[in-house]
Amino acid sequence: MNEQSETIAVLGAGSWGTALAHLLAAKNLDVRLWARDVEFAHRLKTDGENARYLPGFSLDGIEIFSDLDAVLRGANWIVSAVPCSALPDIARASSTRLSPNAVVISGTKGLHPESSLRASQTWAQDGGLDASRFVVLSGPNLAREIVAGIPSSTVVASTDAEAASRAQRLFSTQTFRVYTNDDLLGVELGGALKNVVAIAAGIGDGLGFGDNAKAALMTRAWREMTRLAVALGARESTLFGLSGMGDLIATCAGNKSRNHALGFHLAHGESLSFAQGEIAQVAEGVHTCRAALRLAEHVGVELPVARQIAAVLFENRSPRSAVEELMKRRGCQEN
Repeated sequence: MNEQSETIAVLGAGSWGTALAHLLAAKNLDVRLWARDVEFAHRLKTDGENARYLPGFSLDGIEIFSDLDAVLRGANWIVSAVPCSALPDIARASSTRLSPNAVVISGTKGLHPESSLRASQTWAQDGGLDASRFVVLSGPNLAREIVAGIPSSTVVASTDAEAASRAQRLFSTQTFRVYTNDDLLGVELGGALKNVVAIAAGIGDGLGFGDNAKAALMTRAWREMTRLAVALGARESTLFGLSGMGDLIATCAGNKSRNHALGFHLAHGESLSFAQGEIAQVAEGVHTCRAALRLAEHVGVELPVARQIAAVLFENRSPRSAVEELMKRRGCQEN
């Protein structure tokens, strides 16, 4: 199919969905952006930009919708950029509206708060989507940098090599380099699990810790998340690629990441609900932390850093107390 004739429906008008729509519209493709809220969709049309989540960048060339049926009608590609908690409803609602050969590209980086399911599992279970029609896109992709044209890279993964190759061609630009990978599980887990580490890094920065502490925290936290991913069936090498280590570095570097920002707020004594209100977007690491601990228990993997992050998030443990608990753990061999 000629790329120029394809129609892309982007579901989710947060910063990430808007950035992906902007990237595709710059290639003169037929791009539609869906916002669940009717008033917000109207504001996007009126303002000509996403002033709430990604101000300063034009929405020229992007058609705005609030009607799910209308945005999906005739679309060859569905780019899903909705929070993992909302995904089951979206997948179910989309299942009867998708074109027969439409491919879903998921940009959701999280695990469902109740089921612990990944996006591919949710689209299969609730949307009835065949695996050959699913692709995940993940990497060190901060939305504002992408729309600003700063050189970035990402990876697309699918169990179907042709679907991954087509998605690679669809998203590739002179400033956005796209790789392919056949380890769908590893790419999904990398994008989800790094969010928990980013919260930890934000807490450390908020407490005023130095580079030594941050490097140690990121290294040990990512090592435990990698053990979990491998125990679940992912390839270890994938977790050290763009969707894992790459995304980890980007999201832990500073407050451009909503998960890092959440941790930073928590370190200053704010409650979880207040901190979530301050960042005004979904920090997927919150749900993913609980989900990761459930999965770890199932496969017998210990997650000491994630356990302390969960205590801060859900058990009112102070960030400093959580750090103290980690530092006084019994000595062991590095692995």
